[in-house]
Amino acid sequence: MAEPTASIRALYGSRGLVERILAALAADGQDIDNPTVEMFQHVDQLHGGGLAQTETLCQLAGVAEGMRVLDAGCGIGGSSRYLAHVHGCTVAAIDVTREYVDAAERLNALCGLDGRIATREGGVTDLPYPDGSFDLVWCQNVSMNVADKPRMFAEAHRVLVPGGRYALSHAAHGPAGEPHYPLPWAHDASYSFPGTPEELLDGLAAAGFRVVENKGEGAVGGQRGQRPRPGLGAGIALGEDLRERLLNSIRSGEEGRLVGMLVVAERG
Repeated sequence: MAEPTASIRALYGSRGLVERILAALAADGQDIDNPTVEMFQHVDQLHGGGLAQTETLCQLAGVAEGMRVLDAGCGIGGSSRYLAHVHGCTVAAIDVTREYVDAAERLNALCGLDGRIATREGGVTDLPYPDGSFDLVWCQNVSMNVADKPRMFAEAHRVLVPGGRYALSHAAHGPAGEPHYPLPWAHDASYSFPGTPEELLDGLAAAGFRVVENKGEGAVGGQRGQRPRPGLGAGIALGEDLRERLLNSIRSGEEGRLVGMLVVAERG
C-alpha cells in the first residue's frame, strides 16, 4: 500500500523554519544567543496536548535513563530533545519531511544535543535500522498519516529488543462519522488514516505486541492545557492555518468524530 508521501511533505515542508523559530523567540524576549531545550519547547511540541502529552506518554511508557529510543516521525525534534535532555536517553530520530529533519538537526546542535540525537530522513514503514536496536519506539501523532499500519507496526516490532515498548499517541475515528477537515495532520481525507480504536489495537496485536497501557486523551489535537505566548506555538512549524485545523480537531472530538488515544505496547 503506497503512502501519500508527497501530500505529507507538502503539508509539513517549510523552508526557513529555524530562522522563523528564532525570530519568534527573540520577539518574545528569549535569549536566542543561549538557546535551551526549554526555550524551544514553546514551539516544538507539534502534537495535540503539547508538552503535557509528551510528559504523560513518558510516564506511561516507563522512560528511563540510558534507554535507546527511536523517535519515529520526529517532526522538528521536540520529543527527541525532551527524551535526551530530561530523561538521559540516546535517541535516533527519523522523519519523512526533509525540512523537518534539517530543522531538528540545527535545533539539536544549538542545544548541544547533537551528540545524543542522530536524525535522518526516512519513513516509519521502512526503518533503516537493524533488528533489536531500541528499547523504545516513540511515535506521537504520526500514525494518522500512515496508510499501511501493519507494516508500520511490523517495523516497530522488528527494531525493538524483546520486552521493548512502543509508545504512540493517535487520533482515531469516533462513532459519529467523519471528522471535520482540515485537521492538524491533513487538509483532506486523501492522506488521513485514523482508523478506529479497535483497528489500531488489533493491528498492534497482529504485529506481536501486547498492549500494556491504553489511555484516552481529553483533547484531540487541541493542545488544551498548553497556553503558548502570543506569536509562539506549533503554528510556526505547522502553518498559518493551524488555528482552523485545531478548532476542527477539537470540534470533531467533542462531537464524537475523533477519539484521542495514548497507547503503550510491549514486544513479546
